[in-house]
Amino acid sequence: MKRFLAGAVAGVTALTLTVGCANQFQQLEPKLELKKAAENLGAAGKAGFTLKAGGSIDDVIAVIKKESTDFTAEDEEIFRKIYNSSVSLAWDKAGESVTDDRVMMTANIDGVTGLDVRTVDEVLYVRAPITELASKFGATSADIAEMRSGMSAEVPSLAPLFDGEWVSVAATDLKKLGEQFGGATAAAANQQEQSEKLAAELKTSAENLLESADVVRDEQDKKHLIVTTSTAKATVEAKRLAEAAFKIISPEAAAEAAESLQKEIDKNAPADKPIVLDIWVDNGKFTAFEINYLQFVEGATGRGTVRIEIADSVDITAPSGAQKLDVAPLFEALAGAASGGGTAGAGAAENWAELLGQQAVLSALTEQGKPADHLKKAAKQMAIPGVKVQIVRKGVAQVTSGTSVACVTVPATTRGEPKVKVGAC
Repeated sequence: MKRFLAGAVAGVTALTLTVGCANQFQQLEPKLELKKAAENLGAAGKAGFTLKAGGSIDDVIAVIKKESTDFTAEDEEIFRKIYNSSVSLAWDKAGESVTDDRVMMTANIDGVTGLDVRTVDEVLYVRAPITELASKFGATSADIAEMRSGMSAEVPSLAPLFDGEWVSVAATDLKKLGEQFGGATAAAANQQEQSEKLAAELKTSAENLLESADVVRDEQDKKHLIVTTSTAKATVEAKRLAEAAFKIISPEAAAEAAESLQKEIDKNAPADKPIVLDIWVDNGKFTAFEINYLQFVEGATGRGTVRIEIADSVDITAPSGAQKLDVAPLFEALAGAASGGGTAGAGAAENWAELLGQQAVLSALTEQGKPADHLKKAAKQMAIPGVKVQIVRKGVAQVTSGTSVACVTVPATTRGEPKVKVGAC
């Protein structure tokens, strides 16, 4: 499983960097086609892309079952639903000011439009058919009714989401929501600067990655270009890009994160071998990028891909009939949870402790190891105002939120669940 994940990460990195490297394509064959496509990419100020899985789900599951001994039938069912899903993102610089910018993000979950988010004229619109999604993943009518009752009691204006209807909230209200946790306004002010720095680092890594790559045209499909680079270069650039991103996003944790990343690379880096990327260009415009990540798994056959489909023009409009979200109850609930007072805060520490334990288990799953080895890192990441986390001993932490206290013990393996008790450890 480790070799499968390491190879997939290297492949996705190569794919992502390829998307970000427009200028570098000008130096590759066939030069004229790629140069024109690079110049047209996003030139109109509006574009979009869809990220999806491709190839054969059966081929991918066969590899996972070979690499993992604890992949259950339930895991397979969930994996098939996720595999049959996609995420789309589009943007439109409608005017000179950033206040004119429009953004749209949609997630299709196994055939259901699970989340639709749009920002138009500084108003955020959200639609999420909670009832349909919950049913798809096994929730009963009673579960959904209980969920709806609890959410509607806290924030009544969220009820339309259960019926698949739109809700909206103004940017000014979102700013107030961020201020409830302190520092959110400052973080938003730095977001554009961080994005620009990350984009520059992405371009640099892309140029480095493709500097010595070979590009040929598919004789059977003239729109299809085949780019060949190497696993070693992709791993080096993934490390360089990740370290640069650490310094930009979280300078105080950059050194520790870089050290952890290096250990993971030393332990799980795949052997050096060619990486083949597939690119489609039509009428001077990029239309798709795709990589078969099964090429990194020794002995694997078939095709399992990550695919990015490009749209050069997407219209983003404000939906009609959206119900305005009353954020006042949400402010009150968040304030109560942060302070540990009132109904919302009565079990605040218990909730944060559960979240802390789950984060440690998730880190162990993705980075390998035991949950106890990742508890300290999870505690550092929980930088929530009003919430204090103290590591009592290995695998055990005490969480304080306002006047409430809870103790969490993480499981011995990733197959278990965190145990939380009210009160001190």
